[in-house]
Amino acid sequence: MTKKTATVQTPATADPNGPTVAEEIPLPPEHMWAELDNASKRVPAAPQKPTAETPAPDEKNPSREIAQLEFVGRKPIETVPLEYPFLLAGETISEIRVRRLPIGEVGDLIDSLPAGRIDNFEIYAAMTGLPAPVLRGLVDVDGEKVTGVCWDFLPRAFRPAPPPAPASS
Repeated sequence: MTKKTATVQTPATADPNGPTVAEEIPLPPEHMWAELDNASKRVPAAPQKPTAETPAPDEKNPSREIAQLEFVGRKPIETVPLEYPFLLAGETISEIRVRRLPIGEVGDLIDSLPAGRIDNFEIYAAMTGLPAPVLRGLVDVDGEKVTGVCWDFLPRAFRPAPPPAPASS
């Protein structure tokens, strides 16, 4: 079975306003596309490549547009090879790509989560393109590696406040 891929623009630096680079990524099996489709909420029907000058409209909040930037240099994406590859709808998944979220997507996530309830696995799903239940099903060593990279990429808005420093004696 031939794996299908897509060309996507991924951030090339940690700067949310920095450029992106085009990359080929594996797509999930076709029968999962409808379940995973969140692009139709933001991308116009006519295919066009947004630039910093012509941002893509956000249908949930038309006043909040998210530009698809072409990052140069370092890429805010990391590929995690799995010790325990698995089958997902007939496709072998042997690595998981984790990407930093553009600040506009962070805002969309904040808006979509129930008030006061942040589920990191829903955020990790946005970062990896895999559903949260699949990420929860990873074997411990793979789950620790993937969630560790996700945690490193986690926007501060989703990190718990650090505990207070101990008082000096």
